[in-house]
Amino acid sequence: MAKPHAQRLTGLGVSPGYAIGRAWLLDRTLKIPRYHIDADEVAAQQARFGDAVGQAEAQIEEIRRSLEEAGDEHGLILEAHQLMLRDTTLTEGVCQAIEQKQINAEWALQKVVRGLKQMFDHIEDEYFRERRADIGFVGDRLMRILVGSGQAALSQIDAGAIVIAQDLSPADTALLDRSAVLGFATDGGGKTSHTAIMARQLELPAVVALESVTEQVGTGDTVIIDGVQGQVLVNPDPETLAHYRRLQREFMQRKAQLDRQAQAPAITADGLSITVRGNIEGTGEAASAQAAGAEGVGLFRTEYLFMNRDVLPDLETQRLAYETVLRTAGAGGATIRTLDVGGDKFIESLKRHEELNPVMGLRAIRFCLQQQDLFRTQLEALLRAAPAGALRIMVPLISGLEEVDAVQALVADVRAGLEAQGVTVPPVPLGIMIELPSAAALADVLAEHVDFFSIGTNDLIQYTLAIDRANEQVAHLYRPLHPAVLRQLEFVVRAAGAAGIPVAMCGEMAGDPFYVPVLLGLGLRELSMNPAAVPAVKAVCRALDSGACRALYQELRGLHRADEVRARLVEWWIDADLGDRLPPEIHDVQHRRA
Repeated sequence: MAKPHAQRLTGLGVSPGYAIGRAWLLDRTLKIPRYHIDADEVAAQQARFGDAVGQAEAQIEEIRRSLEEAGDEHGLILEAHQLMLRDTTLTEGVCQAIEQKQINAEWALQKVVRGLKQMFDHIEDEYFRERRADIGFVGDRLMRILVGSGQAALSQIDAGAIVIAQDLSPADTALLDRSAVLGFATDGGGKTSHTAIMARQLELPAVVALESVTEQVGTGDTVIIDGVQGQVLVNPDPETLAHYRRLQREFMQRKAQLDRQAQAPAITADGLSITVRGNIEGTGEAASAQAAGAEGVGLFRTEYLFMNRDVLPDLETQRLAYETVLRTAGAGGATIRTLDVGGDKFIESLKRHEELNPVMGLRAIRFCLQQQDLFRTQLEALLRAAPAGALRIMVPLISGLEEVDAVQALVADVRAGLEAQGVTVPPVPLGIMIELPSAAALADVLAEHVDFFSIGTNDLIQYTLAIDRANEQVAHLYRPLHPAVLRQLEFVVRAAGAAGIPVAMCGEMAGDPFYVPVLLGLGLRELSMNPAAVPAVKAVCRALDSGACRALYQELRGLHRADEVRARLVEWWIDADLGDRLPPEIHDVQHRRA
């Protein structure tokens, strides 16, 4: 038999490292029957769909309980899948399609799921937008029940497997024999997809957004996952295979060394102390962030308390959640962000009219200032929880001073109400996220009115460059090192320094070791990130000299093209004499100029 042709596919590396194994293709192909029905058959088709919903919920409940018993937080995501099964948008939508179009249940389900997924495509927030995959997972489960096809036998994967799939759901991961899986490669997904999150948690190399990897790879093919460069190599030649085996060994050796040093402080070679905190989503993640070396919580996304619920969390539920985070965050405390939703489709009890352009719509602090009863409840819960630890309250999507004034007035009013009841509330710093160009441009003004800044680079870069990161046609133009972005960051850091307030960065840029010299050169002294990135970022900080970083930034700020800036930074890393103190991702940048 002829040897398969070698291929190199490029996607998005979401979990660093190298995996070498045999491909295991998760094939979700289904033959979906489509036919018209008579009027007297409508009730029977609707009943078939209703039975499928019941079976799907029972299946998910069984998987959710098994995850819960194992302490796996993906069980929380499965609760969202259960709520989707109860959502009338889905259930009534399918039943109406069956009746109005007189079509079979499978066809109706396909139409409704397709419409819901298209609706999610217009959502601004990357995390929520990627939840369109959840709709697909729920629809796939229902469809398999309707057509009589069982779920994929993920528990039967052979040892040493590289999973190749269109995408993976939390239910998929629950069925995986995790000791057998070496890495993942998927057609879809992004940095916040379930596949990416799970791969980072399990520390397995993963590449997503490959578009057609399921068409290019067959079960049994030899596959290399390069999570550093975001590449998948299929049926490589012996020389390439040997090269990657060496990279894999070196990567694991350096990573083990980093993990042993995770609790060491991030003090630069010239004695400058850098605070490295963790970004978390669940109340149980603060302790694991500490275990990874984080010095407290730099961002707790409270919207996840509001998801997966039929009703809004009440005052006591929120207070207990915030207290849990504060008590487990350690001496570094916790920065808790107020509700940041990009649309009401994700919170069942907050439905509004659909917006034509949610990107520029009623979201985050705009939404909270309109829904003041909801906002007051959250603020009261936060202030009641404040004695449990070092709390900082952070407000997202501030565009100007008027919103700051409104928030401060509400906080003062809620505090006065508590004190009138005899509740003692300690001082709580109130800060804002700098994630809009308008806020960045007004940083010198805003700094005089708030207690701290935290720079959200994800949105700041997106809005500054008018780039939709999820749009594959322009995603390559999303450039953190664009001169316009660097100028804004410099202005914000200087404005905070002039006003004497702390400034942190909590966006994805902060958690990428590659950018750390630039961030230190800008003057940032506090970074917050996914806890999995903490050991690597701390190691880079310890290896660097802050004076050299400042000199590097002065050089970069004189360049006027994003490509030039990035090329110079790559060159700087290649020339840096930092030895084995670097994390494996940066070590590979130094030794691989491609």
